[in-house]
Amino acid sequence: MYSVTTKMCGLLLSAATAAATAQTIKTQISLAQAPVGIAANPLTNKIYVAVPSYGGGTDTVTVIDGKTDTISADITVPSGAQLPVVDLLHNRVFVVGCDTYSSTFTCLVTSINTITNKVINSATITTTTGDGILGATYDPVLEKLYLADGSNFRIDVVDGTSLKQVDTISTEGKEPFGLSFDPINGRLYVPYYSNLVQIFNASTKAVVDTVRVGSQDVATAVNWNTGHVFIADNVFGPSTTGVADQNGKLLATVRVSDTPYSLDVDPVTNKAFVVSVGVPALSVIDGATNTISSSLPGISANFISVNFATEKVYLSTDTGVTVVTEK
Repeated sequence: MYSVTTKMCGLLLSAATAAATAQTIKTQISLAQAPVGIAANPLTNKIYVAVPSYGGGTDTVTVIDGKTDTISADITVPSGAQLPVVDLLHNRVFVVGCDTYSSTFTCLVTSINTITNKVINSATITTTTGDGILGATYDPVLEKLYLADGSNFRIDVVDGTSLKQVDTISTEGKEPFGLSFDPINGRLYVPYYSNLVQIFNASTKAVVDTVRVGSQDVATAVNWNTGHVFIADNVFGPSTTGVADQNGKLLATVRVSDTPYSLDVDPVTNKAFVVSVGVPALSVIDGATNTISSSLPGISANFISVNFATEKVYLSTDTGVTVVTEK
């Protein structure tokens, strides 16, 4: 059993819990290039967006100030910036991805100091050609990154300080995708773009249970308060998001808009936000009833991150970032 620090627990307990109503678009932030992954830090109210140069030699992590929802910094990082991952407790953000534009296929992880907005260090994860890093999540207590290594069919475990690979978790020939981590229970959720999600004990690397739902599970997100995991089934209509408890018991399959690709959870309001790309929309699942509470059509985005301290949702689109209020 993991113990979560007082700082994390305090934030969850002190955040507002007002009932959500209809979502609205608050603002749209234009970027020079189409962004990919996005991650919010509720403790600092900063949002980090990976903005590839698409062959320009270096990429950018754009920092958005959550108070004003404007750009506060652009940080130059090595090519291959795709998935930012926030370290809630140590003033760091990691950006993970693969440089597919150079002559040598290389997947990297880069660490950034979020106080100075300077790169701390960078390290190679793999040079094995293939699908590269398809998902990333973080244990802020033990300071470990878990990377879905699609090229090598495994989970790479990386030390958050040294960026050295300290372990691997075999997925036995299955290609892992958008994994997530529950720091309360120390469980790692790994979807395989099939109907299978495996639940690992992160300490022992043992599979403790499985969830079978949908047919092309591409992403997961965990509610730290309830332990429930939400699973996006990336198929075109009828599309669903599965809901399971921490032990793998399937609680519900919820109809969402077609081809869901990314999702995130507000552990305070107990809402899950699912963005779909087939028929663009933002679907909102009430975690108390596991039913759709509302939907915002026309939202075309690839990645999503919820800032549960401010109850705002950030989505990366083809032209920048769209900011949506939870209520």
